[in-house]
Amino acid sequence: MTIIENRWALSLFIGTTIFIFFWNIWLNDLWIPNEAFYGEAAREILENKNPFDIFYNYEPRFNKPPMTYYLVAISFLIFGISEFAARLPIVLSALGSIFFTYKIGKELYSQKVGLASAAVMAFSFQFAINSRYASPEIPLTFFFTGTLYFFIVGYRRKDWKYILISYIFLGLTVLTKGFPYIIVIGGIVILYILFENRFQIKKFLSDINFLKLYIGLPLVIAIGFSWYFYMFFKYGEPFLEVTLNETLKRALHKESKFTDIFFYIPVILWGFLPYSLLFFYSLATIKGKINKLLFPLTWFFVMFIIFTIAKGKIPVYLIQAYPAMSVIVGYFLINHNPENKITKNIYYGLFIITTVIIMLVNVFIIYKFQLDPLYYISAVIPLIILLRYKEIILLPFISFLITFFIFTVSILPEVEKFRPYDKIGRIVKDNVPNKNIPLIVENYFWHNLPFYTERKVLRDYTVEEMVKYSKNNTLLALVTDTGKEKFKDAEILWEGYLYRKGSESRFAIFLKYILKAKNGDLSGFEKRYLIYMR
Repeated sequence: MTIIENRWALSLFIGTTIFIFFWNIWLNDLWIPNEAFYGEAAREILENKNPFDIFYNYEPRFNKPPMTYYLVAISFLIFGISEFAARLPIVLSALGSIFFTYKIGKELYSQKVGLASAAVMAFSFQFAINSRYASPEIPLTFFFTGTLYFFIVGYRRKDWKYILISYIFLGLTVLTKGFPYIIVIGGIVILYILFENRFQIKKFLSDINFLKLYIGLPLVIAIGFSWYFYMFFKYGEPFLEVTLNETLKRALHKESKFTDIFFYIPVILWGFLPYSLLFFYSLATIKGKINKLLFPLTWFFVMFIIFTIAKGKIPVYLIQAYPAMSVIVGYFLINHNPENKITKNIYYGLFIITTVIIMLVNVFIIYKFQLDPLYYISAVIPLIILLRYKEIILLPFISFLITFFIFTVSILPEVEKFRPYDKIGRIVKDNVPNKNIPLIVENYFWHNLPFYTERKVLRDYTVEEMVKYSKNNTLLALVTDTGKEKFKDAEILWEGYLYRKGSESRFAIFLKYILKAKNGDLSGFEKRYLIYMR
């Protein structure tokens, strides 16, 4: 009996998944820089009592459509301003994306395939880590996947009410990340219908007519472009310039090199762990299954080709293809039984190789972070699962589940010891309650300081500029040793070390410097002093 057929084991899996997705989302201060943009902009929405004009650090922010800001702001309104409230809508969006993946697998194939697809989606590495901080990628995945789920249900059942809901979700997709996603989703839908009708133009046009684009597209524009229209009429050229730079110019005019055409292959290899090897295997052995897997295949390849052609490339751009990839892998997990001995050895060998790699990574993490020796027992859990259920295909999943558990329960709390942003904010608010007094940062900028200090942060000031400022104003500043020496009469409210090696989203590099700091090497950090001079 498989785990999917065992109700107790299935319930345990679902409960464990929900627990791990929620556990410790309240622990870490807002990550720098991306999460800080959305947390602070949402806080300022409530402070300004204005949901239409998006501000970050008390300056207009045109970079992204407002849906993610709105979701976080609503969460703040209900639960109060906190890290938990900032991340709650992201976690819920992640669980919603997993649910839609399950529904697509069930609609196209069977409940077993749906459950397998959902399991693959839930713990695909890049999706899982992005589900733990406030940014647009996971809400976008939710609305994107919802759009295509309601489309395929409506199209297969010839029930237009599902198509109508699909248009609403498409409008919300645009409101989350921008109008280029009309092209992406439109490309998936049109090519799927064309392939499904085997290029019979008459049938193709009949099915396109069923979609009632004359109703759907105006609805998408009304929902998705409402904020664009408002911002353009209010801010004009500056807003339009930023919007075009964030969309068309990034996609078409950014410099690229020939090797960039291979950019997303290694991204899939690490980002879709623990089943990335099986995904490539599935594509290599797809012969005879193309018609059966036509919808998820079209979904994946349209996205892969569009974002490969686009000159601006970021790993997270492909996350919205993960539901399709999960369905493909889920289908193979349930239905693929290789008869050829060589093929069978390769197939099951992929599971063992992936499991061994993940288990070694787990041991390395436990050793490097000097975690409780009991964590080493986790290395043998996949072997226990193998002996109990005798299913090799579960091993990579269980191994990665352990990795995610280790990170959420032990690594993230360890990391937070070196991130005192909340502490700085509390000290500022306790000692300088007047929010009209800005915080000045010498020659740098930590993006989450506006959120924690609840005031304007003036960035990249030189010592000379701070001296000039202090002649006529109260000085509240985060300075280096040089600034401290210049303002000897200032009161020191706090001193400590802050990370200075760029974005914390480059998490592997960030962890490297955390490990160094644990061993006394603070080369990735800089000594800072919070000074106050009336």
